[in-house]
Amino acid sequence: MLTVDEAAQARSGIQLQALNAAQPTSGTTVYGTVIDLQPLVELTSRYASSLADLDSAKAALEAARAELERTQALYADVQNASLKALQAARSANAAAAAKVKSLQANVSGIVASARQQYGAIVSRWVLVPATPELAPFLERREVLLRIVFPGGQTGAGPAVLKAIGDGVAPFDARLISAAPQVDPGIQGQAYFYRTAAPLATGARISARAPITVAVKATAKAGVLIPASAIVWYGGQPWAYVRTGKGQFQRRAVDPHFPQDGDYFVTDGFAPGELAVVRGAQLLLSEESRAQSGSQQENE
Repeated sequence: MLTVDEAAQARSGIQLQALNAAQPTSGTTVYGTVIDLQPLVELTSRYASSLADLDSAKAALEAARAELERTQALYADVQNASLKALQAARSANAAAAAKVKSLQANVSGIVASARQQYGAIVSRWVLVPATPELAPFLERREVLLRIVFPGGQTGAGPAVLKAIGDGVAPFDARLISAAPQVDPGIQGQAYFYRTAAPLATGARISARAPITVAVKATAKAGVLIPASAIVWYGGQPWAYVRTGKGQFQRRAVDPHFPQDGDYFVTDGFAPGELAVVRGAQLLLSEESRAQSGSQQENE
């Protein structure tokens, strides 16, 4: 809480504006990164190699079965084959069958890993032989994006996002599918998108997600914080509200819902409260000086 007398307010040119009730008209800002394709390439290579090994093992099993059947027939025909030869054929058949089973488990493990990491659509690019879907990404004509929406987003993501990234013109990102793994940092739903924008691996992008009809129908009412009321401190937007005669409180502003330059918020502010729209930076400086003086006194 910061106290400033009326004379100081007048000298500083502090102006107040009542906050207006509002409904959201645009969605949140979402963030994403360009995915490194090397793990996907390695998965593709492992899968192709494992399939080739499995095909060879199946061919060897067929040969072992044929040899076992031939040896069994000879052994049954007045023991034209020795018991030792029959036992060897049985062992060879069992070993071939065990190898096929092991390789099948390996292939199944790769399939499960691909689906767990990339979902049904992207994993199909790995699992379907000779698919052309990966070519644009491997040739760098397109890049694969992983974009995370805040908690509460469910179902299909927006088909197209208007996105921006460092060093490139604004671009369209087109939906591929939902990602099967939730982002651990913000517990949000992730989606795979694709774009032809020339972005480097690991580059960060941001986009505005359109608000859906369903979200509009259930959206919580809030207030608009004017852009002129915003001060930045510690990488976070704040606004000052007058709470009493000569008293001001700095409150955090949720940055996820920018709206035509202002900020739509549902918590922390109420319609009719008086926000500082001129002189907020001076209040922040005064608050910082007061805190610094208090720390020095404590020392």
